[in-house]
Amino acid sequence: MLARGANRLPGTRLCSGLLLGDYPFLPAVEEGVLSYCTWHVMPAVRKLVADGAVPFYPVRASQVPGLVRHLGADVAFIRVTPPDRHGFCNLGPSVSYPLPAVRDASLVVAELDETLPRTRGESAIHVSKIDVAVESRSPMPEYPRAKPDEMSRTIADHILPLLPPRPTLQIGIGAIPEALVEALRDQRVPDLRFVGMGVDGIADLHEAGLLEVDDMVPYPPVMTAELMGSRLLMDFAHENPVLGVYSTPLGITASTLYTMDRFVSINSAIEIDRLGQVNAEWVGGKQLTGTGGSIDFTESALLSIGGMRIIAMTSTNLRDASPKIVSSLASDVPITVPRHSVDYVVTEYGVARLGFASTRERAELLASVAHPDHRDAILERVRVA
Repeated sequence: MLARGANRLPGTRLCSGLLLGDYPFLPAVEEGVLSYCTWHVMPAVRKLVADGAVPFYPVRASQVPGLVRHLGADVAFIRVTPPDRHGFCNLGPSVSYPLPAVRDASLVVAELDETLPRTRGESAIHVSKIDVAVESRSPMPEYPRAKPDEMSRTIADHILPLLPPRPTLQIGIGAIPEALVEALRDQRVPDLRFVGMGVDGIADLHEAGLLEVDDMVPYPPVMTAELMGSRLLMDFAHENPVLGVYSTPLGITASTLYTMDRFVSINSAIEIDRLGQVNAEWVGGKQLTGTGGSIDFTESALLSIGGMRIIAMTSTNLRDASPKIVSSLASDVPITVPRHSVDYVVTEYGVARLGFASTRERAELLASVAHPDHRDAILERVRVA
């Protein structure tokens, strides 16, 4: 609808982060009728970003509300539940930047969707804050659960012994996080808390009685900014006091999260070099994804009492067996997480504890968890240094 009417609104610009489902407005972008910018690159828009037709903003997750304000967003498009008997709609699975955007925008357009879960936390919006409301004509997008394989389960088994008792875990999406959730359940690890991204496996852990439900103040045991999952997760989140969805200032920034003891950030990487520098967003000279919240969560773990920062990844790319632990990153590759912000690197070959290791020790440790076919290339740079 926006794309069809954009020719009547010269200079219209659409801004968004990660979108699930189709990008029906892209033909209008390609025709020059509508301009579009983003801070999270999905497959549908990668070529346009690479070609320069769609501006990409390399900002960390905690900066997104500020970016939206900087871009001068006049209109906020949101998807919410219909109002309850008290007049409150609910943002459901996504509160991170939609809530700040609603507060800043001069016009709020809401799509009313009866299938959204009514979540706790900061997700309520009074109907008086909505200027235009329309009935939803499309189903709520879902994110299919990744299936752990033998390699991801091996990596999860290496991570498990590193975790402190009663940890607060930040995990992403994909086979390794799902394998870790599976391992936590199978090993009956108790008193768990989660922040960051909410995934399907959290519902399994609650069903198994493994979430720390005795301590609900000031935040519930599952404190997320986004829910990325299937109907299973949405049904679990519906009016459930153990899970809250919060805006970026509370759900992602270190100023809040560092106060949680034993905060463990677990993130993935596209590649990491012998010094421990992490690239989690760039492949073949092109932006693959967004900068995301990796650095926000690693900073939170650094400041947390008993916290730790883990990079969990396969040693090679599954598509072509190329190495993910390399001697050096290419000169144009952005560093998502700097070398001083990594405590452990975990692959299917074991654990490299970088922590207070010297540059030479880092290379040797990383070589030990690299694929055997690629270890000599990493060590060769150490020998000539």
